[in-house]
Amino acid sequence: MPAFCDFSLYWRESYFLVEGTGISTADLSNNSAADNGTGNDRVYSTMKLRMKPSLGITDRLSIHAMFDAFVTPHATLSQEEGAFQGMLPTDVNQYGPVLNGTSLPNALDGSGSGFGQSTATTGDGNFLIKTAFLEYISDWGILKIGRQPRHWGLGIRYNAGDKQQDKFGDRTDSIAYELGLGSIKLGLLYSKIAENTINSSKDDVNLYESYAHWNDPEKDLNLGFLYTFMRHSSNFVKLSFFDIYGTKKIKKFKAGLEAVATMGAPGTVSGNSAAQMGLASEFDYEWTEIINSYLKLGYASSPDVGKLTKLTVFAFDRNYDIAFLMFNQGLGAISAQTGISASSNPYTNTIFGAYYLNLGSNYQFNQRIGANLNYATALAPLPMVAGGNKNYGHEVDVTGWYAFLENLKVKVTTGFFLPGDFYKGTPTLNATTNPCYGGVASMLLTF
Repeated sequence: MPAFCDFSLYWRESYFLVEGTGISTADLSNNSAADNGTGNDRVYSTMKLRMKPSLGITDRLSIHAMFDAFVTPHATLSQEEGAFQGMLPTDVNQYGPVLNGTSLPNALDGSGSGFGQSTATTGDGNFLIKTAFLEYISDWGILKIGRQPRHWGLGIRYNAGDKQQDKFGDRTDSIAYELGLGSIKLGLLYSKIAENTINSSKDDVNLYESYAHWNDPEKDLNLGFLYTFMRHSSNFVKLSFFDIYGTKKIKKFKAGLEAVATMGAPGTVSGNSAAQMGLASEFDYEWTEIINSYLKLGYASSPDVGKLTKLTVFAFDRNYDIAFLMFNQGLGAISAQTGISASSNPYTNTIFGAYYLNLGSNYQFNQRIGANLNYATALAPLPMVAGGNKNYGHEVDVTGWYAFLENLKVKVTTGFFLPGDFYKGTPTLNATTNPCYGGVASMLLTF
């Protein structure tokens, strides 16, 4: 018994984040107000206190948790922080044709079908417990049981890693075991995307996963392969996800690649099929100790308007951003023609249906002051409507930050988006578009 009485409570990476966001001409139209009924402009703020307590029971056994407390009104669906009582923030836009008259492509992120990996935790008001899991470390590996965070690769399917200004989290209710064999780690998981109710007559989404990961610190090399089988018997879901990634650093140059392919039956009705593909590549070069440049190239498959029974659209994890506005805010007011709409809630859009290019540079004046210049553009592999166009447009962002203290930082980002002919809709509509611009200011206190 004495071994189980020496508890230790400690805190990990807690922080308080305040953000204020303003966006002008979110509908991209010079003729009509945004179709969410609020006009062309959006102004909102969010606040979040995130705490990460851990309880050490023995040297091998611990319980880890994470909870958020919000000042943001619970009815504000702007992001995970404001979702009503912990429910998922979903994008209600249609992305291309529906399958067999169903609404399968609707709500790609966080939908009940499980195509988004983020999970819900029913909370009391604005106090939400996001993760809580037991961890046992043996001589051979690690056993985890409970609602736990998920991270993988560059972050196009599961988040790449917790960052303070991420708007979403990837979590599953899992029994997971990771076997450690030197530089090689092998893992097995059985997961539920969300278990909010118990229904003995109906099962929800099940994930059967396995992975292999190799890390060689001496060569700065990481390689990983993740396989997921998703099953939901009552909705005809039988999907296989194949996810491979690698990163390599050579002196001042670093490169990374992640590819995800999905095949099988996406469900809703019997007879539908899936063929989704996502690809991300990242390159970074350090010119000096204070200047580095980066290049991101990627692909996410589009919905195919000619194939009504095949799910082809691939959506990146919502935390993977290439710009402040494009693929990050709901833009456009001609949703019936393009599948993009200003009615979508802020920060619920994601990279989908695009070839994209993102490049930029970071400059750190000293330990307190830094700046970033960012450019992004994208083309759709297929038009969203018959005869439609493919150019999403171009965006330039400028960011500056200042650290008052080692743990207190203020950051300001401004963005200007020039929409392409993608947003003009059908050739007969040929809508006239206007640029969109905006900014976000934040204060981050870590402790």
